[in-house]
Amino acid sequence: MKFVCVLLGLTFACFYAFPQESIDLLIINKKFEKAIGEIDRLVTEKPEASLYFKKGLVLCSTQKFREAVQAFSVALKTESENPDFLVEMADALTALGNYHDATPHLEKAVRLAPNNQLIGGKLGKNYIQLEKFQKAYILFENICAKDSGNTYWNKQFAYCAHQIGKTNLAISLYEKSIALNPRDYASYFNLITLFQQKEQFGKAMQTVNLGLESFPGDVRLFLQKANQFFRNKQYDDARKYYENYFFADGDSLYKVLLNYGISLYFSGNEQNAIKMLDLCTGQVANDPFALFYLSLCYKKQARYHEAESYMNASIESATPSFLPDMYHHLGQIYGQQRKFEESIGALKKANELDSENHEVLFEIATTYEEFNSNKTLALNYYNLYLKEAGESAKNVNYALDRMKKIKEDLFFEE
Repeated sequence: MKFVCVLLGLTFACFYAFPQESIDLLIINKKFEKAIGEIDRLVTEKPEASLYFKKGLVLCSTQKFREAVQAFSVALKTESENPDFLVEMADALTALGNYHDATPHLEKAVRLAPNNQLIGGKLGKNYIQLEKFQKAYILFENICAKDSGNTYWNKQFAYCAHQIGKTNLAISLYEKSIALNPRDYASYFNLITLFQQKEQFGKAMQTVNLGLESFPGDVRLFLQKANQFFRNKQYDDARKYYENYFFADGDSLYKVLLNYGISLYFSGNEQNAIKMLDLCTGQVANDPFALFYLSLCYKKQARYHEAESYMNASIESATPSFLPDMYHHLGQIYGQQRKFEESIGALKKANELDSENHEVLFEIATTYEEFNSNKTLALNYYNLYLKEAGESAKNVNYALDRMKKIKEDLFFEE
């Protein structure tokens, strides 16, 4: 009787194993719908964690990540200490953008499998997404200590080092990545950026040239080189590389057009500079730099009317819109401290910068009346206030009363 029971048990185990193998075969052949159907049929008979895990994998393969999370959740209820289950759950959550939810699953998986670098790397990347750079740095530091020749881990480590202010370490790691893999395109730009931040522009240019050896004719590297020359005020060289950039189908970005136009001006090609700078003013109407260099171009061509117009526009555009308010408030602050001369100076500056704020004229008049024995100055500003403000004047009656009083006083003084 015992032999019969064992035989029946083995028969059932074999019978159950065969459907599992058939599911694996369906997954390998990417027959995902059939695999899901077979899994759903089997879990009604025996709801094993491995079946729900496979269902989650299939759902991830078809990018149904929400449903995959549900399947992995069921699997983890039975096998909560399975690192594979935890990692796949985290991957599905990450695909949904749920980085916070993925974190505890990855942290637990790392505790269960501390020597698994792939899991540690996933947790590190998750920390990067959450901008927990110090935690990510520690993880990748440990990973790279065990596998220093892995360029992928080195790049992640370099990125974290940069984010926590270890710039020199980041530079050495990116240099190592490029040395191990000269076709590592992104690392060139990361390294260039770091050198620029440290104002090591010579090394930045060396990195650009090194990149062009691996990627000759690359549009982004042409732009980097042009910008380096422009920054160094080597305008003719900058002009050439901006032209290389455009020839390599570089986009007509505003900043590129502006720098190219300025480079043309300094290279003595005012006519083409005007064309480029006109394109800039078409994109951004009030950029003081574009207007300024347009004025200089016309000045060189002795077209003084256009030069005057653009220079005035440049000056106006260069004045922050909030500056008149700042002078206005400063004038009031001086007045509260009875620093009347300083108050008048600040209020006049506010009026000069924004002649539309007529109430400033009223404040100048009242300040003059209070501290200056020559009341004619106050009278003139009250009069100017009423004339300029017209119907918009907020203090008409007060201004008229004070004008009347001042005129009477002046009459009797005579």
